[in-house]
Amino acid sequence: MAYSIIVLGFISLLSAGVNYWQYHQQQDTTKQLAVVSKTSNDRLEVIGLLQNNIQQQAVHVQALNHTQVDLSNRLADREQLLRDLKNEYKDYQAWSNVKLPVITQRLRKRPAINGAAAYQQYLSNHQPLQPATKQPHH
Repeated sequence: MAYSIIVLGFISLLSAGVNYWQYHQQQDTTKQLAVVSKTSNDRLEVIGLLQNNIQQQAVHVQALNHTQVDLSNRLADREQLLRDLKNEYKDYQAWSNVKLPVITQRLRKRPAINGAAAYQQYLSNHQPLQPATKQPHH
C-alpha cells in the first residue's frame, strides 16, 4: 500500500508539474496573442491610413489631369493664334512688298529740309510734280 501511495504521490506531483507547465504555456500564449493582436491592430490602422492616402492621391491626380487638359487646350489656342498672326503678317508683308508708284517713290526720296532757304533751294533744283491729266473744274 505504501508503494501505491508513493506512486499516487508521484503521479500527483507529475500531474501538478504538467498543470503548472500548461499554465505557463497558456500565459505565454496569451501574452503572445496580445502582442500579435496589438500588432495586427496597428497594421490595420496603417492599412487604413494608406488607403486614405491612396484616395487623396487619386483626387490630386484627377485634379492634375484636369489642369493638364486645361493647359493643353490653352496652349493649342495660343498656337492657333500664333499661326493666324503669322498668316496675317504674311498678308501684310505681301502688301508691303508691292512697288509704289513713281510719284510716291519721289515723295519718299525727298531730303530733310531745315528752314525757308533750304526749301527754296530744293524747289529750284528739283523737278516739279506733273499735274494730273485732267484738272478739276472750279
